[in-house]
Amino acid sequence: MDEFRLRLKAGFPLLWVQTHEERRAIAVLSSQSDGCAIYDWDLVGGMREHATDTVKEIHDPLGAIKAYMATAEESVLFVKDFHKYLTNLEVVRTIKNMTPTLKASNRHIVFVSPVLQIPIELEKDVTIVPFELPTVDDLVAVARGLVEDNALDTPVEETVIATARGLTLEEAENAMAMSLVRDKTFSADILEAEKLQAVRKSGLVELYKAIPESELGGLANLKAYIHRRQPGLQRSHNLARPKGIMLVGLPGGGKSLSAKVAASVLGMPLLRLDISALKGSLVGESEAKMRQALALIDAVSPCVVWIDEIEKHITGVQSSGRSDSGTTAAMFGYLLTWMQESTSPKYVVATCNDVEDILTISQGALMRRFDDVFFVDLPNEEERSEILAIMNRRYSTDIKPTFAEMMDGWTGAEIEKFIVSSIYDGVDEAFAGIKPIFQQNKERIEKARDWARFNARFASPQPGQEVKKRRIRA
Repeated sequence: MDEFRLRLKAGFPLLWVQTHEERRAIAVLSSQSDGCAIYDWDLVGGMREHATDTVKEIHDPLGAIKAYMATAEESVLFVKDFHKYLTNLEVVRTIKNMTPTLKASNRHIVFVSPVLQIPIELEKDVTIVPFELPTVDDLVAVARGLVEDNALDTPVEETVIATARGLTLEEAENAMAMSLVRDKTFSADILEAEKLQAVRKSGLVELYKAIPESELGGLANLKAYIHRRQPGLQRSHNLARPKGIMLVGLPGGGKSLSAKVAASVLGMPLLRLDISALKGSLVGESEAKMRQALALIDAVSPCVVWIDEIEKHITGVQSSGRSDSGTTAAMFGYLLTWMQESTSPKYVVATCNDVEDILTISQGALMRRFDDVFFVDLPNEEERSEILAIMNRRYSTDIKPTFAEMMDGWTGAEIEKFIVSSIYDGVDEAFAGIKPIFQQNKERIEKARDWARFNARFASPQPGQEVKKRRIRA
C-alpha cells in the first residue's frame, strides 16, 4: 500500500492493479489516496463519486474517460474491466493524449483487472502496482467476524486459519462458513480443499494426486533423503528450509513417480508447473502468466512443485530474440529468480532426461538452485524384483520373481509394460516384445553414469562403488 500512495504523490497518471478482488482493492487503495476525490466506473453501474455516492449514467468507456477530465483535480478514478476496451484505438489514443493533463492536474486513472493486458501504445505510460492476497491477519479478522456475527463460541486458531492463505477474502469467507456449517468449527482440511479448488480454477498450474511410497520400487537413497528433509518443511521446526532436487536419468526410470511420492512423504499437495503451457500469443502475456503461476504457488504453499522434463521447457533460451522474441529467456529468468529469492515453504522436484541440455542452456545456473542432483539409474536385480512385486499387486498378476534376473537393463516402465502385455498376449510373447531402451542408448547411459559419479548423488545404493573423497582447500 505504501507503493500505491507514493506513486500517487509522485504524480503517476496511469496505474494498473491486477487482482480478482476489485471491491477489496478499491476499498483498500481508496483509503491510501491521501485526500484525493475517489470515483469508480464500470459499464453497468456508470461513474460513482464515493464522497457523495452520486452516480452519473455514463455507460461507454470513452465517455467515462472524458467525463473524468471534468472532475476536480487531485482525484482518482478506478475503472473496471477496462482491458476489454483497450483494444479500441480511439480509447487508447484518448488516454494517451490525456496523460500529460492527468499528470499536471494530479489526476490518476487506476485500471483494476484480473488480467494484465497493456496495449503496446501505453506500455511506457502505465505502471503496475502489486496488490497482494489477504494476509493471515486479514483472514483471522474474517474468521472472528463470522464468529461474532453468528454468536458462536468457536475458537479462532491462527495456525488453522493460515491454511486459507492463497484464497481471496471472499473465497476464504465462503470456505470458513462451509467449515462452520459442516464441522461446527474451523477445519484445516476444508480450508485446504477450498484452496486446492482455487488452484484448479486458475488454470496456471495442475493439481496432481500424491502416490504412496509403497508404489515406488527401489531408489532407497532418494526415499531416505526425502524423509530426512521432512522436518525442515514443517512450520513447527526452525530449521534451514530445503529448496528441492533435480532428478536426472532415462525416461521410464521413475523420476516423475518420485515427484508424486515426494508429495506423499512430505504430506503436501502436488502442483505441476508446465512452463510451455503458460506461453501466450500476446506481448507480455507469457511473462505475466509465469509471474501469476509463481505467485499462486507462493500463496498456496506449503506444496511440492513438480517440473517435468525441465530441459524441454527452456530450449528457447539460447535462441531468444530469434524464435520467440526472448519470451522463453524471460520466463526462465523469472523461474531462476523465484527459486533463489522466494521464501515460501515449498519443495521443487524437477526431472530431466538429458543433463547435457541443462548444462548447455543454463551453464549450471539452474542446477545451483537445487539442494542436490540425483541420478536415477536403471534398476538393479533387487529393485527389479521389488518393481515386479508392485506390478503383480497392481494388476493382479503372478509373474515369478526369477524374471528379474532376465530383465537386466530394463526400466521400471518397461517392466510395467511387460506385465500389462502378459495379461493379453501371454508371458513369453510379452517378454519377447520388450526392446529395452538401454540397448539403443548404451553409450549415452554410460556417459551419464560417468558424469553422475562426480556431480550427483545416486538415487539407488551402489554396491561395491568406491567412495571418492574430494580434497578441500583451506
